[in-house]
Amino acid sequence: MDQKKLIKLAKKHGTPLVVVDHKVLRENYAQFRKQLPRVQVYYAVKANSDPAIVRTFYDAGGSFDVASLAEFLNVHEIIKDLPAKERQDFIWDRIIYANPIKAVETLEQLDPYKPLVTYDNYEEVIKIARYAPHSGLVLRLRVPNTGSMVELSSKFGALPGEAVDLIAFAQNNKLQVEGLSFHVGSQCTNPTNYSQALHLAASIFAEARTRGFDLKLLDIGGGFPARYDNTIPPFKKLAKMISAELNRLCPEPIETLA
Repeated sequence: MDQKKLIKLAKKHGTPLVVVDHKVLRENYAQFRKQLPRVQVYYAVKANSDPAIVRTFYDAGGSFDVASLAEFLNVHEIIKDLPAKERQDFIWDRIIYANPIKAVETLEQLDPYKPLVTYDNYEEVIKIARYAPHSGLVLRLRVPNTGSMVELSSKFGALPGEAVDLIAFAQNNKLQVEGLSFHVGSQCTNPTNYSQALHLAASIFAEARTRGFDLKLLDIGGGFPARYDNTIPPFKKLAKMISAELNRLCPEPIETLA
């Protein structure tokens, strides 16, 4: 996208004008797939929910992280005409509703789609069991956010010590817990956060197994730092560390997404 083309677009559409280069989107997606080969890549729709961007990632084979009903329906619009089983498999396997606190009205509207949703407290389990009982669940953990530009652990996540009790509580309410999730904070330049979070997740997987719960999924969140300057470590370096820790602490058949 050269300056001449940008000026032409500005004259045609007026300013201010946002221009999104879909070639760059596809290149970024390909880099995630290359550097994190075990990790299924989910596009966080809240970053930019333009339907054309969602379509580009869908066509590239991507999956989707949504945090509102509008974002979920944005993705669903692309798959609504798929055969029923294929559409349902996509919702379950390639969309995660990653907002731990959901309004009753949202749960009621989500339930017919049989979505995969996150939770981090007992009250949310009771709500889901009543208003969206066809949902699959992923327990969000509270993990260290040291050094992240936007720290999320004060808002979201169950304490590791209560994690397996929350899994048991959900199962006792006839809900299926598929796995765990965490988020180390946005623009995270401290790779230790990922290592510590993976250690916590591995210990909870192990404790859950001793209590008869077979968890299959681990969502390692986002927060991967954009390289605004040379003080930010390259993604390739961070991905290498994450891949090694994943293989050591959470080996297959645990399915991993980010």
